[in-house]
Amino acid sequence: MTAQIVNLLKSISADPATTADAIFAMLTRLLEAPAPANSCTLPGTVGEVIQQMAEELGLDCAPVAATGNLGIEIGEPAAPLDLLISAHMDRPCFRVRDLAAGTLYPLCAIRVPGDGYTCGAIGLRYVDGRVRVSSSGDMRFESAGGDTRITYQPAVGELGAGDTLMMRATPRLREGRIVGTGLDNAIGVLLALLAAYTLGEHAPDAIAGRRVLFAFTDQEEGPPVGLFGQGASRLAQSLAPPRLGFINIDGHNVDEAAGHVPGGGASHGFVSGDGRGSVVPLDAQALAESLAEQVNRARPGTVRLNHSYISRSDDMLLSMWARPLGLSGVIVANAHTVEETAALSDVVSAAHWAPAFINQLL
Repeated sequence: MTAQIVNLLKSISADPATTADAIFAMLTRLLEAPAPANSCTLPGTVGEVIQQMAEELGLDCAPVAATGNLGIEIGEPAAPLDLLISAHMDRPCFRVRDLAAGTLYPLCAIRVPGDGYTCGAIGLRYVDGRVRVSSSGDMRFESAGGDTRITYQPAVGELGAGDTLMMRATPRLREGRIVGTGLDNAIGVLLALLAAYTLGEHAPDAIAGRRVLFAFTDQEEGPPVGLFGQGASRLAQSLAPPRLGFINIDGHNVDEAAGHVPGGGASHGFVSGDGRGSVVPLDAQALAESLAEQVNRARPGTVRLNHSYISRSDDMLLSMWARPLGLSGVIVANAHTVEETAALSDVVSAAHWAPAFINQLL
């Protein structure tokens, strides 16, 4: 392993911004912000929080053209784009099917443990130039015969026909596990933010003369039969392809049989959706395999290679525009529920792995 990578890992470990406490605090800020589909850059949403956090880290986060996405550029502003790192801002959302009955339909893939469950939820509405919480109450999922009925009962405020609904749960730590809703993909957003900060702060030589864009995309979530990555598609249409390609950072699925469960470090994969998404070329895979071996010697348990099922994400449409070079993230259990679970230690490990991999690519 090069001394540069060793020193980078040591610098990350010593940085107050990448401690477990700091990461959980930043992640909580992201999770508490509304993230409605195709609206994440509006005032009052998670995009506003991302821009605030970027400023606190000494970064400039701004809209990317008229795409509805946000971006942070590091390196040489005048250079051609070398590498894109993407992470989506939006989280599972619902819209009103029948206002009188309070029934909803999902704008995303959903999961219903058992026959059903009830969780906290909020209604969102654009009022006076901001996205505001218009109601709060309970969302009920009932599954029978392969069909799911979703209803919402407000306890405060009222439901409107054009409202967007989101599940709501206060993020909490439980024996080293982060439990809440929205970890997919608030964790990816945080990792992209921290990677941009880390490379600028601790690896300026790696980005000298290079230009790297960290893009926070909107409208990634979609139903299994729908289209994933609409914000990423708009991004690709507005930019020339990066010289090297892109890395997608997102939540990865549990696969107990393969040992992919929370607590094993960052997850780095090569094929999404059992081949229905993107495929990382063999040279980039070999680079990741070699680097992972070296990084794990220097910092045991930092990353595990994931040859298991990884959900399709923004990578699907981005891979039609540029080469996918890695599918990174952490394992998230019970995705798209209010019991989403990830190991805090995995997020800390991923905050080490992502900048190391980007550094190696550059």
